[in-house]
Amino acid sequence: MKSKKLNSKKYVFRRILALIIIACIVTFFVKFIKGKNFNSYKTIFPTLTTYENDIDTTFYNILNEKVYRASSSGIAVFNASEGQKVQVGYEICSINLMEDISNLRDELLKVEAAISYLNSQGKETEKLSFNKDIQRYIINRNFEGANEAINSMDLDSKGSFSINDLKEYLSMPIDDLQNKKLSLESEIGKYNITYNAQFTGIVSYEIDGLEDYFSDPNLANYTYKYVEEAKRPKKNNINLNVKADEAIFKLIDNFSYKLVALVPKEAQIKNYQTGDRISIEINNLDILTGEILKINRFEGKAAIVIGLNDSIQDIYNKRIHEGKIIVEKTRGYIVPKSCLIERNSLLGLYIQEIKGLVKFVPVDIIKEEDEKVFISRGTRQSLIEINNKSYKTLTINDAIVLNPRTVDESRILN
Repeated sequence: MKSKKLNSKKYVFRRILALIIIACIVTFFVKFIKGKNFNSYKTIFPTLTTYENDIDTTFYNILNEKVYRASSSGIAVFNASEGQKVQVGYEICSINLMEDISNLRDELLKVEAAISYLNSQGKETEKLSFNKDIQRYIINRNFEGANEAINSMDLDSKGSFSINDLKEYLSMPIDDLQNKKLSLESEIGKYNITYNAQFTGIVSYEIDGLEDYFSDPNLANYTYKYVEEAKRPKKNNINLNVKADEAIFKLIDNFSYKLVALVPKEAQIKNYQTGDRISIEINNLDILTGEILKINRFEGKAAIVIGLNDSIQDIYNKRIHEGKIIVEKTRGYIVPKSCLIERNSLLGLYIQEIKGLVKFVPVDIIKEEDEKVFISRGTRQSLIEINNKSYKTLTINDAIVLNPRTVDESRILN
């Protein structure tokens, strides 16, 4: 009986040992097969981009500009196009007062003809002889002979005049004729007013009525409230028939200008000081860099006056612009938010390695946006610092596991 019981125990032991061996073999093959299946994870590569930490704001032009107004009513003739750069003295516009000055113009032609004739004396012997004959005719009051002599000569005038028209001027000294000419030109000039550029600049017909409001040289007066209460810009229409005191155009200094930016939350610019360089973007144009000339802070808001000296041609003709202050620009990666996982009190990603293995890399999140996150690239060696400790982070060539919760703990290398 004892022998039979002993054999029974040995049989049970062998069965248990066989089951253990079989289980080990099955486990080995399962792990082997699982290890071969290294393409089971869906992955994505990071997108390299630039993150801008911006402050949305509204900019107002503060220009060195002069508005020219019509001194009298009349017909305007414009000699410069919108946005044209002109030099000092360039005739931008003239106004014809539409007065009948034909008598003045006729008299000026006669005076010029007489001056031309008298200046020609002494140049040629034949003309000298003619001059003497004419003078003799005039002295002897033989106006018919004088008239024939004068009409036979080129007086370099714009019209033909009889001796009766010119006799008054031919008997006058040349100096008196020159003074007469200047007097007539001055009188005619009163009926045709010209407007010339007083400085080098840009011509604009976009007069919004805020030129005086934004011309205060005291930058401390450009507070948030003052700028915000600016009247709505008006649209200026170019008229050919102008009235006295009507604004006809303005000239803008194109060498330097200012902008004032409204910042609703002063805390957003707490690190800025007068004299700092500042980067801005207006109307999706190229980024501009200027100098902070003044910061006016009040009741949690701020107005920044910025001095610039380029790209005025892109913004001169509109007073108010939407844009942003660029606080900083950072290069980094965009990855889906679903890829993030926490491990050992660190937030990071699983990166696929060979044969289905993965590696955990910590990340430094700069900003979360919808279903994506923007993470730092770290140093050139892809190192980031968390709690005073350096970690190797994501690189552009890493394949990120899209669903980290599908990763088996046994497949994680670290």
